[in-house]
Amino acid sequence: MKSKQMFILPMIIVAFLFLLALAANSLHPTQYIKCNTNKLTVEKAHLEDGEAVIEKIKIPKGTKVKVHQKQEHSSIIIYNHDKLKVKNSNLANSFDEATHLDYVYCRRLVNLREEKGGKLSKVIVKKGEKVRVESIDQKDWDKDTGQMRWYKVKKQNKTYYLSGAYVESSRKLALKKYDQAISYSTYWDDYYKDGYSKDAYASQIDYKPIKKEIYKENSMPKHVKSVHVSMDNFINNQKYIEKLKNINTIIVETKNDEGSVLYASDVCKDYLSDPSQATNNTMISKKDLTKIIKEYKKKGFYCVSRIVTFKDAVFAMENPKESLTDHNGNLVVYNDQYWPSAYSRKAWMYNVELAKECADLGFNEIQFDYVRFPDGTASAHSKLNFHNTYKESKVAAIQGFLQYAKEELSPKHVYVAADMFAWPIVACDDQDIGQFLPAIANVVDIICPMPYLDHFSNGSFNIDDPVEKPYDTLYAFTKISDEQLKSIKYPAKYRTWIQGYNIDADGVKQEIKALKDTNYPDYMVWLASGNKKDIDRIKSGF
Repeated sequence: MKSKQMFILPMIIVAFLFLLALAANSLHPTQYIKCNTNKLTVEKAHLEDGEAVIEKIKIPKGTKVKVHQKQEHSSIIIYNHDKLKVKNSNLANSFDEATHLDYVYCRRLVNLREEKGGKLSKVIVKKGEKVRVESIDQKDWDKDTGQMRWYKVKKQNKTYYLSGAYVESSRKLALKKYDQAISYSTYWDDYYKDGYSKDAYASQIDYKPIKKEIYKENSMPKHVKSVHVSMDNFINNQKYIEKLKNINTIIVETKNDEGSVLYASDVCKDYLSDPSQATNNTMISKKDLTKIIKEYKKKGFYCVSRIVTFKDAVFAMENPKESLTDHNGNLVVYNDQYWPSAYSRKAWMYNVELAKECADLGFNEIQFDYVRFPDGTASAHSKLNFHNTYKESKVAAIQGFLQYAKEELSPKHVYVAADMFAWPIVACDDQDIGQFLPAIANVVDIICPMPYLDHFSNGSFNIDDPVEKPYDTLYAFTKISDEQLKSIKYPAKYRTWIQGYNIDADGVKQEIKALKDTNYPDYMVWLASGNKKDIDRIKSGF
């Protein structure tokens, strides 16, 4: 009898606890946030200094919440210990129900993938195009943003993967205009056709405001003060560089404008039939470069990998169908070099894979240089073949590449920067090279103009000789940049290159002062190699 009682008592306790749990769930049932965008905005009222203040709370789609009180049309939910009112239409019974979409629509032209994170296929989705969703994987859900990393979609009776970075839940949202504040010159309309500029700088471009990411474990200096050095000097002048006063960042060339990759990369073999053409000037192994980067970081330096992107004779010679040619398929020289086409998805993937490899080596940031088409091609445009497979504007291609780079590098928590010619900013167009400031600054983390004094002709900014007036030149240029950056909600951080060659220390000091006086104090001193002799000549101006 006693043994039966001992058996029954635990069963009663278990049953009681089960009923208690059921009662708790009925009082506070679990629901999931459902909305058409990645986050649901909910208002919360509180008192501040005796006055009612409305605070906007954003809850990621798919977030599990407890329902405190359910009403006919709305409910009170508990989220982060706050009690918030939401419509019942924004609550779902399961994660799948909350995040399910029959179709998605892209904000810009996007190449589909055959695998998650795989290579870009030749199959595209156009801006505003309707694509059927086959399935999603909860593992691809970002709990902080509500965004799905990947959608498995169907097109042409075949399944592909589409990055969630570009999609909306309706055609209306995909085609929503965010370019009302964007100004641009219509100069190239006279050269090409009426409406060319609007199509190039607005219609094909993604201007949706997206707040820039901050990676807590990858701390960027509040104000970057940097010099550029060659890989050779990065390796062999380490002790000298580490002792430079007022410098907290080192930018090192990892791939140069001849197409040489200066460390022992494993990427080249996947994109070049003869990878030795790119690696024959290799200076260091990946293991040793990783060690040196760690040593710089221990000394407090932020390390940037500079990758020359679309000026690459090695890639062009091995991939002529992906490069700038005449209509007979012969490579064409511009700026004393062969150029991959910035329309080429193979060139995109090659440079982004190098960037990902550099991120894995320990670099804090990837800076894409020559992320443009060659200048001076307009007069011969009809004779050239850019291999523009998808009929994109040059601006759309450059933005597309940088969005793809950002998409691929974000999981590695490194920042993405892009160098930019100064003159497109002054002209307020792309100068036919694909670089338009608002389009680029809306995507990357850091925008890096190159207002070198000797690039401006006499009379620019109403300055007789810009080379002789470093302060006035940088001040005037930065003010123009500032106006254009204000046209987008979340612009990239503005960090300017300044001339370090053919100038003395006082001239450098004047350039830096102009940046400070325009409230953009970050700077990067351009020295091709960054030899000790070159730096010594101007370092008192830092």
